[in-house]
Amino acid sequence: MKVYIASDNDGLRLKNVLIDKIKEMKLDYKDLTKEGFDLVDASNAVCENLLNDNSYDSVGIVIDRFGAGSYIACNKHKHIVAAEISDERSAIMTKRHNGARVLVMGSGIVGDDLAISCMEKFLTYKYDGGRHQIRIDMLDKML
Repeated sequence: MKVYIASDNDGLRLKNVLIDKIKEMKLDYKDLTKEGFDLVDASNAVCENLLNDNSYDSVGIVIDRFGAGSYIACNKHKHIVAAEISDERSAIMTKRHNGARVLVMGSGIVGDDLAISCMEKFLTYKYDGGRHQIRIDMLDKML
């Protein structure tokens, strides 16, 4: 699994906290953030890297101030399911049942400890597939 991560300026500090945890977990990652990135730039960078990655196990994380903008931008990409998360249970279930590949959080919504916990849950659980694939296929037909 590879973790692609990026943020806008408002998400930089939390992104760096998450990168420290990713390093501690000994996961392969790529920080895609560039100076001056807007939330749309960060979202596009993560999604484009995921779409070019041949491993379905790879995931993305995008951080902005409130999460909503990045969530919208990520879900504009065909074959990408992103989830705006601010609790652990949702981080688990969106991965298991919705096949989310991108975790989006708002630095102004979640604190460091909650963000780390949500990320750990998201990275730990796998997509269940099966009956849940029907809705993924339906979403892919929409774009």
